[in-house]
Amino acid sequence: MTRSLADLLFRPRSVLVYGASSDPEKLSGRPLDYLKKFGFGGTIHAVNPRRSQVQGVRAYADVADVPGPVDLAVIVVPADSVIDAVRRCAAAGVGAAIVFASGFAEIGEAGEPLQDELRAAAGEMRLVGPNCLGTFSLGSRAFATFSTAFDDAEGEVPESPIALVTQSGAVGTFTFTTMNALGLGVRYFANTGNECDVGVVEVLRSLVDAPDVDVLLGHLEGIRDPAAIEELARAAAAADKPLVLLKAGRTAAGARAVAAHTGSVAGDDAWFSAVLAEHSAHRVRSMEELADTALALVSGRRPHGPRLTVVTQSGGAGALASDAAVDRGLVVESWAGSDREKVAALLPYFGSTANPIDCTGALINDTAILERTLDVVCNNDETDAVLVVLGNCDRSAGPMIAAIVGAYKTTTKPFHVSWTGGSGQPRRDLLAAGVPTYADPERAVRTLGHLVDRSLRRTVSAAGT
Repeated sequence: MTRSLADLLFRPRSVLVYGASSDPEKLSGRPLDYLKKFGFGGTIHAVNPRRSQVQGVRAYADVADVPGPVDLAVIVVPADSVIDAVRRCAAAGVGAAIVFASGFAEIGEAGEPLQDELRAAAGEMRLVGPNCLGTFSLGSRAFATFSTAFDDAEGEVPESPIALVTQSGAVGTFTFTTMNALGLGVRYFANTGNECDVGVVEVLRSLVDAPDVDVLLGHLEGIRDPAAIEELARAAAAADKPLVLLKAGRTAAGARAVAAHTGSVAGDDAWFSAVLAEHSAHRVRSMEELADTALALVSGRRPHGPRLTVVTQSGGAGALASDAAVDRGLVVESWAGSDREKVAALLPYFGSTANPIDCTGALINDTAILERTLDVVCNNDETDAVLVVLGNCDRSAGPMIAAIVGAYKTTTKPFHVSWTGGSGQPRRDLLAAGVPTYADPERAVRTLGHLVDRSLRRTVSAAGT
């Protein structure tokens, strides 16, 4: 029975490292080291014609000598030996192979024939790369990569129900480590590089129905198959799983950079944005926004409307947050009901019950102001989402954090915090408690905008069916 692409890449029964080095510090030694260190549960093989054993793993002179079926081969030989290695793996019946080496289509006309030859050598074997970092799956502990992002990890990597698939290796690892700083991890990761065969869209599509994936993140440099992108967006919408894509090549300069990086064609950018909007998918403009949006989406909280209530210690910061919110299509208006009077009774006379609700710096010495105000806000019928804007206050952060975490747990509404300045420890404490927290109000509002966009689009779509 033929195994699916997701099974071969992320749930392999056996992994072969072709050209494995005995030195775990070398690029060609890292995949074997990672497979062992992170506890891959399947069978590990190595091919190295000069050794009978590599890093404690039995080594064979040729892939044809390896016993049993091989689901995934990680090819770590130099570029001039890659085509022969791929041909041998294909002939041996390997299911899929990952090629790290560069020097193919990304170098232009000189490399394009080599990449064509590489694809032909693979035959029916699926091929990831060349010019890529590989893949990993936390479920199976299959770390088929040489990325240095795992150098300091001792068998433990943060995990969240997220799939991250990127065409650029650096974009993938930069986003991954940014997510780690937000307290997030990923369950499935793949970097596709030149996309000689397997591409970002196909990998994401293979994971849409995975029961342990709630959010799908991707980075693309080209639009190779428009129909496949539309099918991915449609499938993600049908599964009610957020799809968030970062695409390069929006401008002529970006398109040139894309061609030089992976040899891709950027494609019709306006069409790309329109398709994502049609199917309630999200388009982001930066790696930071990709990570920030994942933090907002993974909580599972969705707003019922665009009405945002801002609670702050600073009228100036609240005004900036309000401007950013309105720019993102959120509604920041004063409450019309009796809850405004309830808040007025809690604030000092120089505070403001208008939205933003300005608790003033008095909340630093009297945390009850924040705690009671948030209680009213979270139960307010005119509030679809909550944003708390604070800053500095390291010395008094403990009670304020406790008040925020307590309020967060009492509501199912999207509830974000912006905590600017200071040591950064309050942000880390809030993130550790599961509260989406950002270093700037703009970042918090931007992600709330994505949540509102998704909810409103899906409401309109449901009404039209």
